[in-house]
Amino acid sequence: MNHKKRIKDKKISYKRKIYNKKTKLRNKKIQILLQTDIKYMIQCLPKEIQKRIYIMAFKGFWRDYVPQTSKPPSWINHANVVKQILWESRLKNIHFLHLPFNTLPENKQWIMGCQCEFCKNDTSVDVFEKHMHYLIQYRNPYYFPDKLMPKSFTEWNEYLVPIGDSNNDNIQFKKVFDPLCGSYKENYTSKRLREGEDIEFSYPF
Repeated sequence: MNHKKRIKDKKISYKRKIYNKKTKLRNKKIQILLQTDIKYMIQCLPKEIQKRIYIMAFKGFWRDYVPQTSKPPSWINHANVVKQILWESRLKNIHFLHLPFNTLPENKQWIMGCQCEFCKNDTSVDVFEKHMHYLIQYRNPYYFPDKLMPKSFTEWNEYLVPIGDSNNDNIQFKKVFDPLCGSYKENYTSKRLREGEDIEFSYPF
């Protein structure tokens, strides 16, 4: 009998130890949650306070929320850089093929009128040959787009391009690329504008 009682007491003692161990672990987890888990901390608060916290949290969320459709797209920065380069190419008269995102430096060839550093410092084409190209272009405005450049439907080989409706009587033009730029046949006014010199305007009285 004593042996059976001893075994029974041993089992009860073991169960008590397991229970105490689980209780300690649970209490330890609760303490950790109280210190770190804000969700658990809020759940321990009264319902009225939980509602007020909920309302304040959503007010703050909607105050700072920006819909995905109203955010600038990821490509907008690159698009702005490209637009700036294209605008400067028209201003400085740099051909479209010699822009940094079009042709590798080792594949560039001299293009008449282009004011990029490569074309201005080019020595592969003889100076006399360049002068001949400029003279032919001066006499025939279609020489550059038709003879020197590959056939394409782009406006980047044209000197002037119409703006807006071409059927309008009061049509206006914008300059894209001047093949005579930088040559002895370049328009005097265009050269002064390109170099930033002062221009005097006279008005009829």
